[in-house]
Amino acid sequence: MAGIGIRNRVEPMGQTGLAVDQLARLHAFYRDHLLCDILPFWENRTQDSEYGGYLTCFDQYGNQTDTTKYIWFQGRQLWMFSALCNHIQPQDSWRRLALCGRDFIVSHAYIGDGRWRYQLDRQGNPQRGSISIFTDLFVLQGLCEYAQACDSDQDLALIRQTYDTAEENIYNPNFKDIFHATWSPRFKRHGIYMIALNAAQLAEPVLGPERTRPLIDHCLDQILNVFAKDEHEALFESVGHDGSFVDCDEGRVLNPGHALESMWFCIEEGRRRQDRSVIERAVRIAQWMYDRGHDREHGGIVSFLDASGQLPRQMDWHKETGMSWHDKSWWVHSESLYALALCAVETQSMDLWAAFIHLHQWCKQQFHDAEYGEWYAELYRDGRPKVTDKGTVWKAAFHLPRALMKLMQLFKTTSAV
Repeated sequence: MAGIGIRNRVEPMGQTGLAVDQLARLHAFYRDHLLCDILPFWENRTQDSEYGGYLTCFDQYGNQTDTTKYIWFQGRQLWMFSALCNHIQPQDSWRRLALCGRDFIVSHAYIGDGRWRYQLDRQGNPQRGSISIFTDLFVLQGLCEYAQACDSDQDLALIRQTYDTAEENIYNPNFKDIFHATWSPRFKRHGIYMIALNAAQLAEPVLGPERTRPLIDHCLDQILNVFAKDEHEALFESVGHDGSFVDCDEGRVLNPGHALESMWFCIEEGRRRQDRSVIERAVRIAQWMYDRGHDREHGGIVSFLDASGQLPRQMDWHKETGMSWHDKSWWVHSESLYALALCAVETQSMDLWAAFIHLHQWCKQQFHDAEYGEWYAELYRDGRPKVTDKGTVWKAAFHLPRALMKLMQLFKTTSAV
């Protein structure tokens, strides 16, 4: 994995203000990293040829460690393999992997009325029910992408019911099925709006903008104008139901990875609409959160922070996984790479370009397992591996391959201008 450095000599510049040959080399790097390293790890072992669906838990060497089927991940990987068909090439092996996930989800995970089970055993027997709106939203994403990959309307009724129910629940402040987040009468959660935004964006080609635009507009407003606070220069994970900042441990929590992921959702929406105000607002928030989350001593981006600068308290999945605030997570860095690159392309900012290159080099050096492929799940603050597994109850073929695909596409289109 050769380095990509910033050269001192004058080179031809693209419309981004970035050197054309650097953009081309970045495209080649992310294409090869996706197609020759990350995807083969999953393509060779994720399909459950006996019971259907995907196996997603593997150790550093690719050995299976668990057969539980989390419908979050079944939906996410259905989206991933379908998206590869739609955005890279309609490859038969990817289509077969997508079909494997679609058939298992539809046959075993649906409860009815637009709700989906959270967890099944390997055979498809229920273990945990409809406890999470995030499950519903990730299944929605997967089914919508699959419908486009196969040019099929066989799941249209399911898609419509899932969308309608999810939308109703998003607007309901008393809806409590939001695991892994925790419902509170005191707070509403940023995570619901960011995932709903992306789900509605992905549903738009199937359901049409007249159906999805109201929810997209609502989520954009909540994210950019309610959870993001100019007076704090931060995007908070939780605010009061009236949108107010709540000055307590839970109310001050910042999650730089969530925020940066959320911002690229917003920037892509601004691009679709050709709305510079959305793009510029999202870039500004992304800069706030990168500045807060960037570990200037050890490199990389920390997992969570207290906006006041105090030692932050673990919340939700951070507590369950035993992550310290300064640990480094694969998904945070995957999402941040694409967010920073997108911000750099949109603004032509050399500071953002430098931030991206720094993170690119750090991830390549610290996260990638050069011997066995894929990325480690978690690192200690100084970059030493903490969790070397490649698939866990939290990690599957989604955040990293999605980011690599997005980066590959971004640098291909940018280097061509």
